[in-house]
Amino acid sequence: MSASTAAVTAATAATAAAATPAANGAQPGQPTAPSPQTASKIAALPAPFPPGLIQGIDIPAQSRAILSHLSEIVRYYRMTAVPIQKLGEPSDVLYAQQTQAEAMQIGQTAFKAARSQAAFLARIPNPKASPGDTSSPPPQEANKIAEVLRNNAQRLSDLQTQDASLTQQIAHARAAQRGTLLDQQGDLEGQIKLLSAVVGALQKVALTSTANQGGLQGNIDQLQKSVPELVNSSQKTVPATVESIASIRDAGVTTQGTVLFQLLSTERAIDERVKTLQMLHDQADDLRKPLLDVLKATMAESQRIAADTGASTADLASKRKTYDALADAFTTLSDVAVPLSQEVLLLEQAQATYGSWRASVASTESTVLHALLVRVVLIALALGVIFAFGELWRRATTRYVQDTRRRRQILLIRRIVIGFLTGLVLIFGFVTQFSSLATFAGFISAGIAVGLQTILLSVAAYFFIVGRYGVRVGDRITVAGVTGEVVEVGLVRFYMLELTGTGTELHTTGRVAVFANSVLFQTGTPLYKQIPGTEYAWHELTLKFKPVEGYEAALKQVQGIVQGVFETYKAKLEAQHRSVETWLDTAIQAPEIESRLQLTDAPQFAVLYPVEIEHASEVDQQIIQALLRATAQQTELGQVIDGTPTVKAVVKS
Repeated sequence: MSASTAAVTAATAATAAAATPAANGAQPGQPTAPSPQTASKIAALPAPFPPGLIQGIDIPAQSRAILSHLSEIVRYYRMTAVPIQKLGEPSDVLYAQQTQAEAMQIGQTAFKAARSQAAFLARIPNPKASPGDTSSPPPQEANKIAEVLRNNAQRLSDLQTQDASLTQQIAHARAAQRGTLLDQQGDLEGQIKLLSAVVGALQKVALTSTANQGGLQGNIDQLQKSVPELVNSSQKTVPATVESIASIRDAGVTTQGTVLFQLLSTERAIDERVKTLQMLHDQADDLRKPLLDVLKATMAESQRIAADTGASTADLASKRKTYDALADAFTTLSDVAVPLSQEVLLLEQAQATYGSWRASVASTESTVLHALLVRVVLIALALGVIFAFGELWRRATTRYVQDTRRRRQILLIRRIVIGFLTGLVLIFGFVTQFSSLATFAGFISAGIAVGLQTILLSVAAYFFIVGRYGVRVGDRITVAGVTGEVVEVGLVRFYMLELTGTGTELHTTGRVAVFANSVLFQTGTPLYKQIPGTEYAWHELTLKFKPVEGYEAALKQVQGIVQGVFETYKAKLEAQHRSVETWLDTAIQAPEIESRLQLTDAPQFAVLYPVEIEHASEVDQQIIQALLRATAQQTELGQVIDGTPTVKAVVKS
């Protein structure tokens, strides 16, 4: 086989190895250093490396690019350790675990590729290199110290294991054997003490050497120490946990909205990681480009030598050596480029995984959004039906209920019912955890009961006020020594116009009195009102007679005068009486004229007659005028009457 054929075969092998992420031992948890074969091949390359193949490689810039790329790899690896999704489907857990495993593979492959490139760059002469240049190889003394430290540390560990074994043997040994074992343990403890001192001193020296160590390999070591998971596979990453959203369709609007925002946040986090992967992919391509250029230059050099056919026998031998050197260089460079190709493929695979993850999150988000919109529409429809029902209730009440008091009561019941139904719809629509809501409502209710005790008492009293014997607008009542006409009855308090005067002769003062409904439950504050429908009161006409005989005709004349005036409005009072009997569902005495003859210091005749409260003064005036006319005409009444008749109200104002 010719050298050019061998070179093409090596290129094919390198391409095949790059196509498989697990090539060259790139398994998760394995060391990321280059394989011993690759390291030995790089070390066996001629020094300096063939100058015709390395033109254009900026070693310091390439070293800085490698370190920058590794720093971004470490940042990305730590980024994948942070959970980005709290709620989702069970498949999202697999995506999270897969991305963490891929991040570990990417990190291990990246460090392996970096070490291979560092070993390759160390073989290239750099005329501009300075003592602190990152491309300079690490000191040999530091390697010797590290090797001695490892050997002594291993020896110390073995001695400590033997000491622990002797301690167990001493605990179970017989008395005759215990002395020998104790002597052996004393000897071991002496060796352990000496080796501990040696290891401590070497660690101090190694620490100083590491701090002063330069070179690209040393910087790579420092970076890898920040992510021990990439070296020791026994250190497990944090498992991804995602809460299932299987019951999200039955959740409230608040829960669904929260889940939707969390899914949007997950999408943004995935997009950020995809951008990071694309940046890492571009960096890996840039790092691989100089190696590919060298490989292309190697192939071009082999083709140029193959094209030269007019050579002597000595030249042919030289050409074979050159072919062999180029084949070895090509194979070695391919081994250096393979980890970078593996890293590029792993980055593309991670991008595809994140793409599938994002599609899954988008599907879940669409499901949650659909459920949220359906729930919002149902809430809106329910509220629309409730408000439409309330509007129909209001219109029907306004149209068919003519009694003002009854209309106000029905409209109040309407507001309570509409408010209660609206609250139920909003609670069942927005709340999911009813157990927590019940606990919270219990504490809130207790606080309200203590802080709003008076208001709650007034609300409770309201239902007594609007009851069967309650207060309605237009009623004349007396409460806490104030008499007035009710103008409004509210849920917490009622209002009335203050009245002043005597008897039934009352008029407004222009002031509005306001009382809390809870006044009904206060002792010593009675409330007086007339039975609804009984808009009348009792007045008393009193006459004094002279102590003579023959006043029976006068009594009949007075009764006739009062009866004549009473007949003018008797029908209205009888209608009120029938209405009250129907409302009370019981029989009561009808309002009629009552008279009685009394004897005090002189004979005295009293007549009780009912009057309409609104027309009481007019009725009294008619009776008084009729009495004055009868007295002036010198009738029987004028002959026996003594003094001036009096008219007064006999009901409490």
